[in-house]
Amino acid sequence: MNAAWDRAFDSCTHDAAGRRVRTTLRFGIQAFTTPPWAQDVGHDFNSSKLTQLMSKGEVPFMVFDLPAGTACPTDLPRHTWATERHTRQSSLTEEDPVETWSSHRKKQLRRAEREGFFCSECKDLDLLVELHQAARTRKGLNSDGQALHDLLAELLKEEDTHAWVVRGPQGDPLAGGVFHGSGDGRCVYGFGGQFRKSDGRSTSRASVMLIAQAMRHAARTGKSTFDFGGSRDPGVDRFYAEFGAGKVIKWKLIRTAWWLRPALRWVRPDLF
Repeated sequence: MNAAWDRAFDSCTHDAAGRRVRTTLRFGIQAFTTPPWAQDVGHDFNSSKLTQLMSKGEVPFMVFDLPAGTACPTDLPRHTWATERHTRQSSLTEEDPVETWSSHRKKQLRRAEREGFFCSECKDLDLLVELHQAARTRKGLNSDGQALHDLLAELLKEEDTHAWVVRGPQGDPLAGGVFHGSGDGRCVYGFGGQFRKSDGRSTSRASVMLIAQAMRHAARTGKSTFDFGGSRDPGVDRFYAEFGAGKVIKWKLIRTAWWLRPALRWVRPDLF
């Protein structure tokens, strides 16, 4: 399991039930959740320990993301349910990962190379956060920039984490991302963002070059799977599919106190 979350968040607990944070929601409601920006509770979690934790009802609200490909527990406690999500993954072999891409994405990569786009490793935390926050802002999503900065600082200390930035011919940054290991052979596209240009096409080509660099590096360093991290945005999901990435189911477990459920259904209908 990646330990950066344990170091970055004081409230993060990491035990047999998986990793989680204790947080306070609106109106002082206590909750256990998957840590911010974490894809899941960790591949080494124990399913029975997690369901035991949920059955205790220590806090009124719990929501946990299981690793992709993990079966949904059949012994869910009262007031607990599961919702189906998915990520997209590509298997990595000795073959160049680009060979599994759609012809359109290959063409975009070749054009980016011809036009002088280039990709390099990045240690500039402020730039990486700015890129990620720009993408969140466009989608109208809240994001704590300082917490993200702290997490990336810890992630980039780990050998299996790499950050890349793609720049245009004049050296201006266009797209960037942070890709980290998960302890089970996956390279996860954990964080990414772009600075949108007026035509939109240069930004798209930069994102394609970014993914090419990350996939090729993951393959060279022995990773077996490239995990795009999943997106509930249909357009982004289609974009990921064009990199030869197949759909892999992942489950989200939710438990609430009985009195909280009506309000939750109103505020977070996506959890039902």
